[in-house]
This record gives sequence, structure tokens and C-alpha cells, in this order.
Amino acid sequence: MSNSTFKRILTMLTATMTVSAVAIALPSAANAGAYGCRGNLVGSWRVPLKDLLTGETYYRSDIKLFYNPASGWNCAALVKRPGHARYGEKTPLFIEMYNERYAEDAVKNNYDMEQGRFKYYAGPVKVYGKNMCVSIHVMHGDHTGPGGEDDYNGRRSLTGVACR
Repeated sequence: MSNSTFKRILTMLTATMTVSAVAIALPSAANAGAYGCRGNLVGSWRVPLKDLLTGETYYRSDIKLFYNPASGWNCAALVKRPGHARYGEKTPLFIEMYNERYAEDAVKNNYDMEQGRFKYYAGPVKVYGKNMCVSIHVMHGDHTGPGGEDDYNGRRSLTGVACR
């Protein structure tokens, strides 16, 4: 093997390893920072949607819940699944989260909500959660046109999760 051939192979291998290292360093979909959250993934739950014509159930989004033990805060997002229909298109999404103190003291650190038309995810919503459980309620509309509350064909409620 000539010296110039060896140098070309070495250059190609170095470039390939550099690209691989960058790909590994990029945040994954489960990374809290990708949704404006901090902490560790506590759980991920599918959101069932119901086809209004056939009645079939299908899934196009997930609830991602994170907890930061250093601060005591929970953070959640309603995340559309890449590769599925309507990913990257604005559709109605709603997410709310509250802790077990919300009923007695409804202030900002006990309740948070976001609603609107989003391309990739709704949130983050954040509530304090040290030494208590949190509850999450989400709705997902699978259409791109105008509509109201009745147009949400996907709903999921989680009560008393992430008890820390």
C-alpha cells in the first residue's frame, strides 16, 4: 500500500469517527433539555387517539415526565412521535400538570398548563414535586384545520404519578 493511499484511508476513517462522535453527542428524544426540562426521565406514556370514522385506536404522541432531585421540580411535555402523520404540522395540543397541594393552594408552583397549536411538542409545564405526587392531563387533536375543544380525539390522564 502506498503512503498516499494510506493517508487517504486514514483521513476517511478520521472523518467517519468525527461524524459518529458528533451524532452520539446530540441530544436524544428522551433528553430533558430537548423540551426545556432538567432532570431525569421518570416515565413516558402513550396517548391514545381514536379515529372518528372507524373507532380504531392509534398513537402519535407521548407524555414525557422528568424529575430534578436537586431542585425538587417535575417537568413534562406532550411530544409528537417523529415519523408519524402530522409530525411537523401544527395541531392542537394541551397539557396540564399539578401537584397534590393544588387544591389547597393554587399558585404557580403547584399548577402549570400550556395549550395551542404545535409542530413537535407542547410544554414544558413545571410544578414543584418534592415529597408529593403529581397529576398530568393531556389532549391531542389530530387535525391541522381550525377547531375547538371538541376536536381533541386523544386524551390521557395520569393521577398520582412521580411520587418523590
